[in-house]
Amino acid sequence: MRAVPRSMLASVLFAAVRPPRALFSASLLRPRAFAAPLACATAQAEALLGPRLRKWLGSSLEAERRKQIALAKEAEAARSAERLAEWATLVVANLWQIDDRATSAVVEDWNNGGAKVKLSFAGGQGTPREQADAAFAKARRLRRGSAVVAELIRQSEAVEARLQGWQARLADGGGGAEDEELFALRAEVLKEAKKLKLKVSGLEGAAAAAGGSLPRGKRSATQPAPLAPSQTSGWGGREFLSPAGVPILVGRNRKENEQLSLRVAREPDVWMHVRGVPGAHVLLQMSRVKGKAPPAEACLQMAADLAAFYSEARDERKALVTYASPRHVTKPNGAPLGAVKLREEGGTIVGRPVDSELIPPEVLGAREAERFGGKG
Repeated sequence: MRAVPRSMLASVLFAAVRPPRALFSASLLRPRAFAAPLACATAQAEALLGPRLRKWLGSSLEAERRKQIALAKEAEAARSAERLAEWATLVVANLWQIDDRATSAVVEDWNNGGAKVKLSFAGGQGTPREQADAAFAKARRLRRGSAVVAELIRQSEAVEARLQGWQARLADGGGGAEDEELFALRAEVLKEAKKLKLKVSGLEGAAAAAGGSLPRGKRSATQPAPLAPSQTSGWGGREFLSPAGVPILVGRNRKENEQLSLRVAREPDVWMHVRGVPGAHVLLQMSRVKGKAPPAEACLQMAADLAAFYSEARDERKALVTYASPRHVTKPNGAPLGAVKLREEGGTIVGRPVDSELIPPEVLGAREAERFGGKG
């Protein structure tokens, strides 16, 4: 058989793989066919993005203002620390002349020129000495809380100023020829809002509508996963959303603890309770999330922080929190309301009730009001 020269072989192979010339027709390479749909998509994106961004800014500003009102009330309560401490000091200084069963007493206040002062004591709350000790303890808590509240107010005011700046830029930009500015503003808001710990789920929905959706299988840590229909329509207790959008339920008293643990909880939810002290039962509702992915670490940590926060370990820097599968949570015969037993523990997580980065700041700031109302 006659050998084929290398040069001829190369030309034959190239011809075999080279596409027909007609495929490279200039008419097919011209972008004219795509120009109209692309312009239409951009216009639709702008039309969706502007109103959503405006709505998000308005609702975020309203949330910050509500937070500031709550913090202002907390700051006012903190200012009562000095009055409490003065009352307790006056009681202790005059214990020698106050009967343990007294409901009131008139004493002289030598820090105020010996003026007569009437002291009143609450019935059923211990002796005057015990009530004075309780007042000293509350004053110490309020003093510690006042610094935290002041910092939270400062942070909230800074967030409010940032939101107002974005709102002004959006109002100045208008639409039409300002599409690029609008998309740039949205990108800036998304980036900075996450740093400021603002909820951005509605804004990321706008990004998806504008063509900025995340790749399949890659979901932002702050973008909520799709939720299944609620199975907790009768739930009236506390409810939070984890960083990934998973609902976290928290009992406020023994009745709600029992409801959460024995009627609401189901697989694959994660049940939690602080170890060794009374507190709220907590449920990370994975059953509300479509799919079978395990809970994210941040979701578990937030639930553990809440379990520690709503317990008698709330003033500790760290507290061990037990977690378990709902199928292992049972109620022993004859046990009181809200008491349960674990057949098997899933493990423990360290909860951080004092300096949690996941509990909403307004909740951390209202430490006295946000207490668990029954033992569990």
